[in-house]
Amino acid sequence: MAVSNVYGNGINSTAGANTIVHFYDRAGIKAANRVNVYGQFVSKKEMPTKMGKTFKISKFLHMYDRAPNDAEFAAKGFMTSRTADEVSLALTNASLSEGVGAVNKRSLQKITVETSLARYGEMIDYTDEVDLFSEDYIQVKYREELGELANARMEDLIQLDMLGTSTVMYSGSATSKGTIGTSVATDGSEDANWKISYDLVRKAVRKLTRNRAKKNTTLVTGSTKIDTRTIAAAYSAIIDSDIKNDLENLTRGSSYEKEFVYVPVQKYGDATSIADGECGSMYAVRFIESEAAVVYAGKGATVPAGYAGTLAYTGTIGSGAKFDVHAILFPTEGAFATVGLKGQGKINFKAQDPSKIELINPYGTTGFFSYNFFYAGIILEPEKLLAVYCGASK
Repeated sequence: MAVSNVYGNGINSTAGANTIVHFYDRAGIKAANRVNVYGQFVSKKEMPTKMGKTFKISKFLHMYDRAPNDAEFAAKGFMTSRTADEVSLALTNASLSEGVGAVNKRSLQKITVETSLARYGEMIDYTDEVDLFSEDYIQVKYREELGELANARMEDLIQLDMLGTSTVMYSGSATSKGTIGTSVATDGSEDANWKISYDLVRKAVRKLTRNRAKKNTTLVTGSTKIDTRTIAAAYSAIIDSDIKNDLENLTRGSSYEKEFVYVPVQKYGDATSIADGECGSMYAVRFIESEAAVVYAGKGATVPAGYAGTLAYTGTIGSGAKFDVHAILFPTEGAFATVGLKGQGKINFKAQDPSKIELINPYGTTGFFSYNFFYAGIILEPEKLLAVYCGASK
């Protein structure tokens, strides 16, 4: 015999339909906040009502820095690798002669970025017979599934907006997604050049450092209960399971000096000090695995005839097969924000009982559950949000 319990406490409700709806609402809300791999790295902004749908934010650049649109910025960042001649010239241009007038005038450079709110929502309708004849608390399941779906939609929106960053790197000699795997050796001997590597991660960290991207400020401390080690503050990188698989096999050195450089999370962290989805660390990076991470299937270079290597690809070799491209996303502090509408919850749930009589429900037989939310994503500092593209093992 099925036990008819209100969700969450194992006791039948004695307070009527309103209490049951409250528990159903909680089921959806809990599910909507269950897993937030991408959402844990965003700043939160609010937009007031009655002010339109466009959100703008401005910042000023330091006058002594290279501008992000400077030709040398992509390679050198804000200040690093300045030559002695450059510094000497800047100081000469700032010097003052006796009795000089209004010279050496400078001006501030202001950058404004903007985004627009959009609304998203989905629903499930059901009949009164679900309540009359179902043994299960199907309404709770509806709410949970809608909550999970709403959270997945939010995560996907954030992920794709983050991947829209203009700060990018590529493995091997690639200069775009479409050139990942270009001229790879057919015997697979060059595959490692196109996958994630210790050197590729080091180069990514160097770029972020030059661009003044902030590392996570919370240190992961080891626990005395298991074999652990501590790691310093680090950048976070979101990866998929294929990149994780390659990470777990990474070594550096040669012969007897060879060592694994990827450290699984169980070696250094406990449940109170790790990010959602954190799976391990290497160099100055903590890796976060996301099952929702997108793959650019078949967006790389054409797979050469006779290829026998391990890089994953889509299609049939000899008939237009192309290598798959994977993203390693580095979301740093303050680089990306989501914008919500003030006074509105993150995700709003609505419900109507089948018994409500109205023109579109004249017999009182159909009800519904729904969610909706307002969303806008905005890259506040693109130079501090890095996407690295590479191949991965099949």
